Amino acid sequence: MRILHLSDTTLSGSPIRIVDVINKHTEHEARHLVWQKVFGYRKFKTDLVGEVMPVEELADWVDWADILHFHNRYNTSKILEAIGIAPPKKPTVVQIHSPRKSERFDLDDKSGVKLAVVAQYHVREWPELDFIVPNVVDFTEPEYQQKKSYRKAMPIVSYSPSNCICGGWDNKGYGHVAPLLKRLGIKRTIAYDPIVNRPHDVAMKLKARADLGIDEFMTGSYHLSGLEYLAMGVGCFCHVDEITEKVVKDLTGCKDLPWIDTNVDKFKGDLLRVIRKKAWPIYGQESREWIEKYWYPEFLAKCYIDMYQSL
Repeated sequence: MRILHLSDTTLSGSPIRIVDVINKHTEHEARHLVWQKVFGYRKFKTDLVGEVMPVEELADWVDWADILHFHNRYNTSKILEAIGIAPPKKPTVVQIHSPRKSERFDLDDKSGVKLAVVAQYHVREWPELDFIVPNVVDFTEPEYQQKKSYRKAMPIVSYSPSNCICGGWDNKGYGHVAPLLKRLGIKRTIAYDPIVNRPHDVAMKLKARADLGIDEFMTGSYHLSGLEYLAMGVGCFCHVDEITEKVVKDLTGCKDLPWIDTNVDKFKGDLLRVIRKKAWPIYGQESREWIEKYWYPEFLAKCYIDMYQSL
């Protein structure tokens, strides 16, 4: 089975991670055809880049595929617009990575196209979904194999908001979290390490050196960033509400979630408690163990292969 992933942007590297885990851990073949290689500072690994590719080659890749897997766009895909064709009559799925209010999405009920969403907050926003699939973090990749050494005093606390705007779904609580961490850094309680506007490879190296990470506790969901901390053996603060908790447990079969649960009111106290007890190595080791047990690459790949085979 040959699967072609199509997206207008790199989408935080999510499509190429799916492609890599399929190629590495199954007998199937996948490729990622992204239209725009670089989106601002967000530089991620790419496979096939549409904006520099001849139209004939674009059409050849679409023809090559047995399955078409779109990410966030379908009817308005720049790749299909470039080659001047309607979506081909092939088994097709569209995977959503964004909140509903930011994503124009309109599928003809008769098109036969299925809808997949990642196993995060998206499930509550897209009730018409057909599949729930995991965001891929493959802990066997080299970026997760760096030997972990934890500080014995004044831990490095890493925070990687999607942006520094103090509002909106994707700021991950920046307006609340950043000032608090800055104050604790000035007091030498923590070494505060904000990761903002960095290429992905640089961000991953910074995350790997952290003792504690912060995903977010504003929306009731975890994110790809939080999974990266866990896979690196970094204890991660996040609030996963009952809806998202059920999604993760149903998907993986786990009984307990790996994040250090907190909220806006409790975060400072919870962070200071972990620091006072010097508990960050324990949380880090438990995080990695959870990933190895429940978020391992063969499982991640199987979720996608099962979806394709059901189309």
